[in-house]
Order: sequence, then structure tokens, then C-alpha cells
Amino acid sequence: GGVFFERENQSLMNVDDVKRELGAARLLEIEAIFKEYDTDNSKTITPDELRAILVRIDERATPERVEEIMASADLNADGVVDWNEFLMMVYSSEKAGHETSFAKVYRKVKATVVRGVGDAQHSYTEEERVSFSEHINHVLGGDDDCAPYLPLDPHSEDLFTKLGDGVLLCKLINDSKPNAIDERALCVRQDMSIFHKKQNLNLAINSATAIGCQVVNVQPEAIMEGRPHIILGL
Repeated sequence: GGVFFERENQSLMNVDDVKRELGAARLLEIEAIFKEYDTDNSKTITPDELRAILVRIDERATPERVEEIMASADLNADGVVDWNEFLMMVYSSEKAGHETSFAKVYRKVKATVVRGVGDAQHSYTEEERVSFSEHINHVLGGDDDCAPYLPLDPHSEDLFTKLGDGVLLCKLINDSKPNAIDERALCVRQDMSIFHKKQNLNLAINSATAIGCQVVNVQPEAIMEGRPHIILGL
């Protein structure tokens, strides 16, 4: 049978449903992190591999601690955490707020590897994502046009998913250099078309270049897809 978990006030979710909801790009990111643990490429995380991760991040790695963390994610109790179990742990932590001890370790070790253009590897840290998210919440929190997007949850993918229509990016540019963008040209409708999203993003990219930001080969589609290294680069 498949792997299931129960979200509060919702029915059981199958791992296939979770994969469809997350989408291909996000699955690649999570898989890259899984491989940080799975050093022998067995498609499972063993207690020894978890212990090595704990040592790497200066966490207590006693046998009792390792056993407790493994048990929090090992849904079928076979002594290892496989890819589906790892995926459900990440999903339930980020989407349902179910913070297991394995999820806490996952967040701490997450120097996240993502796939960029040409399958190149790019990294960003949890601290970068939290810092940028909190900055946006602080400087744009009073803007009525930004209210539907804010506050960003620093420990979720909000930073990458909510910048995809260009509104927050354009507002950020105007915060750093007032009136760099004529906001009358900005579409702020919540049901905007892909055309309007690209129009907003092109406005942001061109304006960022005009005020001295280094913007090289950045396309609106990459921002719409929520590619972390592109967004953090901006």
C-alpha cells in the first residue's frame, strides 16, 4: 500500500496526491536534500546516515536520540526512512505544521540544493530564506497592494511562490529606490493573466537593471516557476 498521513480536519492523503500537489520542481529540490542524507544511494536513510548528519550539524547523536528521530518519520517501522516517508515528513511539516523531530533536523541541515538552468547546482541556506522573507514582511507590511501576499511564512516556500506575479518584486524595487517604477503600470489584480504576470516581471527586471542591480539572463518564466537561486539573486 501507499504511504498516508492525516492532516488535521482533512482526510488521509496518499503520497501520490502529495507529489502532484508539490509539483516537479519542488520534488527535485526535496530529492536533492534527501540525497544529502542517503550517502550510499540506497533510496533509504539508515540510522547510521542520520547519525552522520547529526554529527555534521553538531546535534546530539546518542543511540536513543537517533532512534527517537528515526521513529518520528519511519511510518512503516522497518528501521529506515525511505523516499516516500521523507517526502511525507517534509510535506506535513511545511503544509500542515506537523513538526516532528526529524522535520526539525531537516530544517536545520537544510543548505538546500536546487536545480537551475542546465541542471547546474545552486545552494541557499535556510537563514537566507528567513532573512529575505522577514525583510519583505517588514518593508512592505503596510502596503495595501501587498496585503494578499503578506506576511510571508519564513519557514515555507512563500518567498518563492508569492513573488511569481511581480507585484512584490516591483514594490521592493520602489522601496529601495522610490518611484523607480511608475506603479500605475503595475497590475495588482489577484486573478491576473499570465500576460500581466510577465508584464509585471519584465517591469521588475528592467527596473532592477536600471537602478544598478546585476541581472543577467533572468527570464520572467524562471521567476514564475519559483526558482530559488533566481529569486534570491534578485
